[in-house]
Amino acid sequence: MAELRSHLFPGDDREAVAFALCGRHRGREADVLLVQEVLPIPHADCRVRERDRVTWSTDALEGALSRAASSGLGVVKFHSHPRGCARFSELDDRSDRDLFESVYGWIDDEGPHASIVITADGFMFGRTIDSEGGFEPLDRILLADDDIELHAQRFEGMIPAHAERHAQLFGERTTNVLRRLSVGVVGCSGTGSFVIEMLARLGVRELVLVDPDRVEYRNLNRIVGATSVDAALNKLKVDVLGAQVARMGLGTRVLPVPFELASREAVQALGGCDVVFGCMDSHAGRLALNRLASFYVQPYFDCGVGLRGDGAGGVEDVAVASHYVQPGRSTLLGRGVVRQQRAEAEAMARADPDRYRALRSEKYIEGVEVDSPAVVSINALAASLVVNELLARLHPFRLEPNDRAASVRLNVVGMDLDLEPEGDERPLRRALGRGDVEPPLDMSHLSGRG
Repeated sequence: MAELRSHLFPGDDREAVAFALCGRHRGREADVLLVQEVLPIPHADCRVRERDRVTWSTDALEGALSRAASSGLGVVKFHSHPRGCARFSELDDRSDRDLFESVYGWIDDEGPHASIVITADGFMFGRTIDSEGGFEPLDRILLADDDIELHAQRFEGMIPAHAERHAQLFGERTTNVLRRLSVGVVGCSGTGSFVIEMLARLGVRELVLVDPDRVEYRNLNRIVGATSVDAALNKLKVDVLGAQVARMGLGTRVLPVPFELASREAVQALGGCDVVFGCMDSHAGRLALNRLASFYVQPYFDCGVGLRGDGAGGVEDVAVASHYVQPGRSTLLGRGVVRQQRAEAEAMARADPDRYRALRSEKYIEGVEVDSPAVVSINALAASLVVNELLARLHPFRLEPNDRAASVRLNVVGMDLDLEPEGDERPLRRALGRGDVEPPLDMSHLSGRG
């Protein structure tokens, strides 16, 4: 994003233009354009660059439009308003209708395609353009970088009473941003239930809850809001947590998704979220969420808990961690948070239990821990750490810049806090913004074909 802003505002107080090729997500309520690649139009190639006008030759776009047509991609035009005008001008209207008539003629699809304006103070607004030249305002524009920005044309009315004391610390803007967010939470047990509780009380607009499991007596010690009645009735965790959020009466909408993460239903539901939290122990699941973040250009917050006892009542280690994963940037695998061998063992244990047991007995693979220690107060601490990481990305308040805190680890035994900076690796760069593809996430077991 820094490169795009630098191109659009070169310091000469004149408009500039760039384009983006985008993957798509066909959501439950709206289509989403997911930026894959930004293509700046060189300033020298523009026919006119003035304070309120920019024109260029569409010849510069032929290659990009061919790629968009062959791959089903969307096109977004970015241009600057260096004088700060926060609305489309009549010149913009004519320019967009002319340009996107050509785009629809070249690509021959139903869209959507879009036009976005960035003002000198960083504000962004935009609209879709249909094949008839009609305009519709974009609901929101999300930028997932070291900091997270959300730009929206409309924020809902006054701050409600339950959010007033949040606004006293973070201000109306951040409080209103939370009220627009759709957040996915994968894993609704010990840590996930606390994450859900906090996000709902922070006032997020929507929670998409993914977990196929049901409440059992043995996990009543750590699921917020779960009761012995829920366990007796064998209720789904997503339904119990959804009811818990509904009882708050704060207006957060819940979409329960009682499926495994490795399912088409879960990927489709999560694809439309603005932000995703992972609250699961599975290394395979955390790798899949890392992949999802790049395909759907989503900030991903991974929550980790590590407890180890000596088997005789002694505590050897207690640690919690949050990991912020940016789309297309460093991965949990590269940071050493998860291991490929462990993920493969988990997949085998699920898909072919007999072979898994045989290989494990022969020590060809490591064992997958089925039941690990779980302590409600540590789960709450981990949830608090990762939810506060979201707040720090939406409203940077730490002394350290956010690129210094890709991972935050707290060792409770030694009371040591450790920050790990964002790395340079980009192994999922090619997955960035691909959106809805077949099979989903390029994972063959999600093909849905027998």
